[in-house]
Amino acid sequence: MNKYTWLVGFMTFILVTACESRKPIQEKQQVPSSQNEVKTGPPTSTILSVDTIRETQEPFKRAEYPYQKSQFEFKAGSDTYKAVTESYSLNDSSLTEVHRDSVQGKLTAVRIIKAHNHVYHINLTKNGKPVYSKRFTKQDFLKLENDGFIIESVPMAPEFRGITQDGRVLFDIWFGLPFSDFGSISFFSTDLKGNLLQLESYSSTGGNGCDGQVHTNPNRKYFLTCHTLYGPNGYSFEFGKPDMVTARFISDTTFFALYDYVQWSFDKKKKEWDSTYDRKTKNLIFYHVNGRKLASYRYDGFFNELDYGVPVLEVKGLGKLYLLDDERKSIHSFSTLNPDKSEIIPFTSLKKLKKRSTGEKWKEVTIDRTFFGKRYSFYFSADTLKAYFVKESS
Repeated sequence: MNKYTWLVGFMTFILVTACESRKPIQEKQQVPSSQNEVKTGPPTSTILSVDTIRETQEPFKRAEYPYQKSQFEFKAGSDTYKAVTESYSLNDSSLTEVHRDSVQGKLTAVRIIKAHNHVYHINLTKNGKPVYSKRFTKQDFLKLENDGFIIESVPMAPEFRGITQDGRVLFDIWFGLPFSDFGSISFFSTDLKGNLLQLESYSSTGGNGCDGQVHTNPNRKYFLTCHTLYGPNGYSFEFGKPDMVTARFISDTTFFALYDYVQWSFDKKKKEWDSTYDRKTKNLIFYHVNGRKLASYRYDGFFNELDYGVPVLEVKGLGKLYLLDDERKSIHSFSTLNPDKSEIIPFTSLKKLKKRSTGEKWKEVTIDRTFFGKRYSFYFSADTLKAYFVKESS
């Protein structure tokens, strides 16, 4: 099951039971004093002088939902690595989260939540032979980072993403809040002995989360999140900004980053956030792994439905990147070897089929995820895009 399918299932559940909403992770620092401020740790004596509400999380059942277990394989040369992961709750109420509500700088109420610690179990094998079996807990992760969502999060299994040349094992992990449409996505890494090396939050869920995951470049020398490129000997290149749409490798030495330029402001009278979108600045940037900018374009074919989505045509062996613009009925084509070479292919230049082609004349590439709910099938003859079929949303 891919990330998107898995995440849709999770979002369906939490949206049905949603009882609260929070701003995206990039905006948390901008919330004015009249909004909730999330802090952790024991309450102070001054807190007890105002209204204090104490809550204890309900227990979580083991293996109740599909997202509590996961297994993925990763090819590294001739070797196959496989990680089977599970998360379950200790239901011990051992962690404390404190929410302080204030109006115009004055503390009005405090909500103290006793939350449960969880176990995150990983079995990693190489060609069927054990590499390590390791259990982490929320407390292990909190030693490296606390993004404000770990303590209250529900048990969700880490997802294996790959191994770098220098033996760094990569995982994505979702810290989703119970009864909410919001949380955070982090990646963490271990060495080949199972020692925890790194944990970093790089996206939100339930609003403006990026369409991406931690992943390596083809030769596994570098790895990438939606905000940062990492390489050997502690190398990193931070290219991310708030409201990142996606970031992906297209070769061993090149990746692209897609930005949505949004200005957020808080309207004190309406007591809500307003947004202004920049639709003119070039937002599709191609980078060399050394941080050098190779090319830049304007692309508006992405969409935001709970989180960002980018309709990408994955065509192996052609040396091209294809991005669909469903609204403008066109395909943006870029050379993966020379990103400064590009073209826009209008649908009117392609043959529109009345049904999907079932023969061997063309190579079919499909896109299932589009803003308007359409399913596209594109057909290539050798290295040339020739035709397409579209199934309208039902």
